[in-house]
Amino acid sequence: MHRVICVRTAPDKSFSYIHKRDSNPEQIDFRLHTHNGYEILIFLKGEADFIVEGSVYSLRPMDIVLTRRDEMHQLVNTSRKQYERIVINLDESFFHNAQCGQYTEIFLNRKSGEGNLIEREAVKKAEIFDTLLRLEKYMKPNTKKNEIVIRCILTEFLHQLNELKASANGVVQNETVKKVLVYINGNLREELSLDFLAEHFFISKYHLCRCFRQCTGFTVNQYITYRRLMLVRDLHRAGKSLSAASTEAGFASYSNFYKAYVRETGYPPSEGLSGQQKE
Repeated sequence: MHRVICVRTAPDKSFSYIHKRDSNPEQIDFRLHTHNGYEILIFLKGEADFIVEGSVYSLRPMDIVLTRRDEMHQLVNTSRKQYERIVINLDESFFHNAQCGQYTEIFLNRKSGEGNLIEREAVKKAEIFDTLLRLEKYMKPNTKKNEIVIRCILTEFLHQLNELKASANGVVQNETVKKVLVYINGNLREELSLDFLAEHFFISKYHLCRCFRQCTGFTVNQYITYRRLMLVRDLHRAGKSLSAASTEAGFASYSNFYKAYVRETGYPPSEGLSGQQKE
């Protein structure tokens, strides 16, 4: 059973805020995924691990986890206890419109899968929850006249986060898988294959397949394809044609990219990626 305590999406879709409680969480609702922007998870109640790019964070109530758009992540409920959280998603346009681009530093100034957690001791001292209570106070009437105040308080919240900085790294599930992830993410434009990676890291490809899927939820080839699709999206948004972007991202041909995109999303890139660019 779900209970939505507070929800708000900006008229320009530059941010969304949801405060939600699941009395009996089902793991099927928490798949491995990424976002187009930045995500802030405020963990309020429950027992869960947060997995991001091969690292695992065991969460405690009042912990805050940060992810950026290139970080694949998943929350794993380790019990059926009530799960409560606040999730804030921020588009790049929020920082631009609020003239607070410096507050993206806490998301960007770190390696992928590292420094994602702000521990609850630091969160308590910073009185961040007072800020969130004020934020929800102005959100709940759901009227446009509060929009400016909401954005100001949200900017204050981002300032508080950047003052704290991330305070902990997760536990690496598998050192070899972590190294493979880092290598893939740094060499997407190069030729990558399961055979090459197994040889490069001196490991049996069958053992690599098993460990990689256990740690990420993807096969090696699925992960490479997903990462390349994300890179095409970013290159296209930067002004490159889909054909040029797909080649630069490591796809052997536009046809291969097209098939992979349709298989992943269910619709052609001309509708998805080109449509996103126009928004």
